[in-house]
Amino acid sequence: MITYLEHFKLQRPPFSTTPDPSFAYASREHEKALLQIAYYADERQGLFLLMGGVGTGKTTVSQLAANAWRQEPDRYVVGQVIDASPRTPAAFLRNVLASFGLPPRRNLLDLKAALRAFLVDEYRAGRTVVLVIDEAQTIHSYNLHTIQAMTNEQTPTQKLIQIILLAQPNFERRLAQHAALRSRIAGMATLDPLTWQETLEMLRHRMGIAGGDFDATFDKPTHKMIYNATRGVPRDVCVLCNAAMISAYSAGFGTVTEALLRQTLDEYAVKSWARPGESEPQDQNGGL
Repeated sequence: MITYLEHFKLQRPPFSTTPDPSFAYASREHEKALLQIAYYADERQGLFLLMGGVGTGKTTVSQLAANAWRQEPDRYVVGQVIDASPRTPAAFLRNVLASFGLPPRRNLLDLKAALRAFLVDEYRAGRTVVLVIDEAQTIHSYNLHTIQAMTNEQTPTQKLIQIILLAQPNFERRLAQHAALRSRIAGMATLDPLTWQETLEMLRHRMGIAGGDFDATFDKPTHKMIYNATRGVPRDVCVLCNAAMISAYSAGFGTVTEALLRQTLDEYAVKSWARPGESEPQDQNGGL
């Protein structure tokens, strides 16, 4: 039986939602966010906030930054906390220590002491410690105070830990209740959905990396349908295109047609994507 990749003459799946840096497409906003994150970390400014809706590319941007830092182990040490939701400060700090490969400690005082000793040792070795915290909107109120305390680890001139918070827009409401933490945010950026042109560029980029041709695989009438349905949210764009290609493969089609894409939208009604004929998003450059 011919496989999905063989059917479309691809070397690898083009629309996986796993944040694979080799497929990363950097829009103007993504590039700006990367530059800002790098600047604030290098200048040891302490706390940077990257916000954006679900699927807008926050994790991808942070992975690109982390990969760049890890290529210079003499200059940077990077930790990434995936689960930021533990309720107690001790459980939260155990996740932080584990992200740097440090053994857990039994109580809160020992955890704080272990983190402080680690930060001082790395500073003396000339390395910048960067901690990336994903899904920051899930951080418990107690641990917003924990992060605030972590930002106080500093010399007279420099912060000892650089914290990058990745959060959805509702995090702003949380910050409104924590003025002390909000005041410590040295820099921030926001990722919006892609424009119409950026969406096309991303689709062509990903198909090209996979060994295919987006314009040859997706009939032209489907292009605007994809953008209008997903509003340019990168993750949704990838999910929809992947689903449409699987439908085409199952039906024995070599291309994704307008009719097949409509069928896919019907099958994925739970996603609440915009249907053809519904109000269409206005691109910031004036197009659809």
